[in-house]
Amino acid sequence: MIGKQLSPWTMAWFATALTALLVALGLAALGAVGPGDWSGGVALAVVHVFVLGWLGQMMLGALIQFVPVLCARPLVLPGLALPALILGSAGVLMLAVGFLSLDGWPTAGLLTFAPFVLALAFAIVGAMLAWTLIAARDLRQPGSRLVLLALVALAAVWTTGALMALTLRGFDVAPGILPQLLPLHILLGAGGWLTLAAMGVSHKLFAMFLLAPEPDGALPRAIFLVAVIAVAATLGTAPPMLVAIPAMLTVALYLVQMQRLWRSRRRPRPEVNMRWSRAALGFLGLCTLLIPPAIRLGGHWAEAAVFAALAGWLSTLTLAQMVRIVSFLTWIQVFAPRIGRQTVPMVDDLTDARRSGRWLALWSAGVLGGTLSLIAGSAGCFRLALIAMLIAALGLCHEVIAIRRLRHLPAPMRPATLPPLVLPVPFRSPDHDHTRPAGA
Repeated sequence: MIGKQLSPWTMAWFATALTALLVALGLAALGAVGPGDWSGGVALAVVHVFVLGWLGQMMLGALIQFVPVLCARPLVLPGLALPALILGSAGVLMLAVGFLSLDGWPTAGLLTFAPFVLALAFAIVGAMLAWTLIAARDLRQPGSRLVLLALVALAAVWTTGALMALTLRGFDVAPGILPQLLPLHILLGAGGWLTLAAMGVSHKLFAMFLLAPEPDGALPRAIFLVAVIAVAATLGTAPPMLVAIPAMLTVALYLVQMQRLWRSRRRPRPEVNMRWSRAALGFLGLCTLLIPPAIRLGGHWAEAAVFAALAGWLSTLTLAQMVRIVSFLTWIQVFAPRIGRQTVPMVDDLTDARRSGRWLALWSAGVLGGTLSLIAGSAGCFRLALIAMLIAALGLCHEVIAIRRLRHLPAPMRPATLPPLVLPVPFRSPDHDHTRPAGA
């Protein structure tokens, strides 16, 4: 059964990530962060809830779900997904509360232990994914190689982050290199781990959703080789420009690859997730163009480049694809067992594409406004942009709930039972589903 190939905890990963997104945006909109204000305890807590809690948890959950698709092989040790989710969520919470000790809260002990809890979560997921990819014995796939490289960057992200956290806690582990660790940590996180993982998964997903041939040939190999050079230069603490050149070249080659993929599609009108993934690619290009002034001028330009990468490129891509993925998972859970027994809807029927598109448009407008506000150093405009992003995120969360509850389907097409919003449900025939009533 196709349902048995799905990770039962994907919706739980998504739910924790969306909760972190709403918490981070809510606190940010209240003034926890702003132009030039990123180093306080509350600001660091909000940043890490956004990056680790939102983007990190969502990426880990998505990789657990889609790495088996990349390598056409079942996930190794799938039962470890739940322990990894619990440890990852606990680690993010501990780290965020631990950062509050910098503002006088009595929570310094959490700052000591949080990195090790996160290390367990990352190690579990890393072992599951790497073992699955290596066991497939087919690392010629461009997506598989990029995901493995992303896991290497994740290990480096944890190392630099743990050193900084322990140094802030008072341990004499990296006192002389603390200023150098921060940009390294950001580059490895946003440009290494998250971006490379997104590139790796998108090779397969974009081809699937666009009905296009999967990327192959010299260009995907060039993307991987240049990405290896960029990661190696970053780990070798090369001068910023020597890191920027291969990083920008990697992005340029990737965008060329995505343009070719788009032109070779057999789907005449792409769905909403792919239309707004193009906006995400636009933000990737924007943050890449901001790299030279960020290196040369620093300050507001560096803040804008990082914001465009995290909120624009990575978050827009994640939100756009999330709508489609939730629709697909719900369709598999509810309607796949009914194929051949009754008329079933299409996956697209579970989503209100127009409403989702409006929320994604508001999100993208907020991110663009936030990026420009950071360049201008306008705290007021930046807060307005964050409010727009928060409203858009709330709208997309409502859409996810509507998809899970099948609210966009006509009443006659809704089954008597529905899957839980978050928790897993056994993939059984419709006569034996233990799910909640459709009217709930």
